[in-house]
Amino acid sequence: MLKYDAVVAGAGPAGSTAARVVAAAGARVLLIEKRARVGYPVQCAEYVPALIASEVDFGEKSIALAVGTLVTFFPDGTVTSTPAPGYILNREVFDASLAEGAVKAGAELWLKATVEDLTDTSLIIRQANGRRQEVEAGVIIGADGPLSLVARTRGWPRATLAAAVQVEMALPEPMQVTRVYFDPLYRGGYAWVFPKGKTANVGVGLVPGEITPAAALTHFLRRLGWQQNIVRRTGGLIPVAGPYQEVHRGRVLLCGDAGGFTHPITGAGILTAILSGRLAGEAAAAYLSSGAPLATYEESWRDLLGPALARGQAGRRRWQEEWARDGAALSKLLRQTWMV
Repeated sequence: MLKYDAVVAGAGPAGSTAARVVAAAGARVLLIEKRARVGYPVQCAEYVPALIASEVDFGEKSIALAVGTLVTFFPDGTVTSTPAPGYILNREVFDASLAEGAVKAGAELWLKATVEDLTDTSLIIRQANGRRQEVEAGVIIGADGPLSLVARTRGWPRATLAAAVQVEMALPEPMQVTRVYFDPLYRGGYAWVFPKGKTANVGVGLVPGEITPAAALTHFLRRLGWQQNIVRRTGGLIPVAGPYQEVHRGRVLLCGDAGGFTHPITGAGILTAILSGRLAGEAAAAYLSSGAPLATYEESWRDLLGPALARGQAGRRRWQEEWARDGAALSKLLRQTWMV
């Protein structure tokens, strides 16, 4: 059996951040990623607020476009502009740079490796060659996405999920702002256009029901009326209920999408992934070095992220209860809950 101080499942922003923090503290860390290439294929709208630059270092190649304004189109025909400085990322490059940072800090990275089973102190990992390897770990950090195997195996319930589909397509004209479009048809969600220079990410996220995400995207593309020069298609699932009541059990911690750390209204999850990953890494490092309780992770994330996520959860509940087909009524609800 191999032994590590910490094993982190998932080399996305949360997992790579957690692995970097624990490794930098001098611990022996294993970071595993199910995909053959970190960050690929991209399953993200790729927008992040400018605040992210204070949390992680990333090069210019990670940025497709800097933006400063969000334009929101409401169902009643009104339009608002809101200051929203941030970046549209080249997510594959960004994720790879975070994983590289973890490796530079001392973490060992296994690609095409997945968790098959785990206890409080060990994991069974299936490697790229099909071999099953048992690994003992002082701490296990689950950062393996919205369908987290770490969470499921340790008894956490499946998260409440929205679904999103997206295409990257050629822009008919230059665009320097992000756009969000609400429609009664996109229940519990919205459509977006996030420019990347000559192309843009164009997608729809919603709670599946009377219309599928794919049908909603077709509807939205017709509304835009652009020539569909599509570069790539992608999609994914988004936790929208907020974090679990507890994201720590025994020696297992959850962060990022695995712990529900996305904003319940906007669905944004990259910055909260990095922040929850850092806090999980700090708690793990303190536990390994001094025996500090891992439960301090619960306190730290609630202090830092709790108020904003609680407001998002309240807004999400209102969306579930009050979403309306009438454009005026829905616009009133959205003005009270969107970007609050």
